[in-house]
Amino acid sequence: MDRLTDAGRRRARRREGFTLIEVMVALGILAAGLLAVAAAQLYAMRGGTTGRHTTDAAAIAHSQLERFQRADFTTLVPTAGWAPAGGQTVQTVVQTSPADQVEMTYTVQWRIADVTPDLKSVDVRVTWDEPNRPNRNITLSTRRHDDPLTAGGL
Repeated sequence: MDRLTDAGRRRARRREGFTLIEVMVALGILAAGLLAVAAAQLYAMRGGTTGRHTTDAAAIAHSQLERFQRADFTTLVPTAGWAPAGGQTVQTVVQTSPADQVEMTYTVQWRIADVTPDLKSVDVRVTWDEPNRPNRNITLSTRRHDDPLTAGGL
C-alpha cells in the first residue's frame, strides 16, 4: 500500500508544473511570433511613408495642372519633351525642434503638345527618390480646349 502511495505521489509531482523543455519551446514560439509582429510593424511604417510621398506628389501635380487650367490658352506653348529641363523643385518640410527639416524633395516637369489647333494635351510629372526606391514618379494628364466664349475669364 505504501508503494502505491509513492507511485501516486510521483505522478502528482509530474503534473504540478511544466518541464524545462516545454518552457523553452513555448518561449521559442513566443519569440518567433513577436519577431513577426515587429517585422510587420516596420513594413507598415515603410508603406505609410511611401503612401505619404505618393499623396504629396499627386497633390503637387494636381496643383500644377490647375495652374495650367487657369492660364490663358494662348500662353500654353508646346514643349519639346519635358520642361523645364532640370525640373522645378518642391520640398516638403517637417516642423521639428530646434529647426525645420526637409523631408522630401520633388521635381516637377510638364509636357504640352498640340492635339488640334484648339486642343492641347498637358502632362505633369513629379519625381522623387526614396531610400532603396529611387526614381519614383507620378504623372497626371489633362486636355485643354480653347473655348472662345470663356476667353478673358468670362
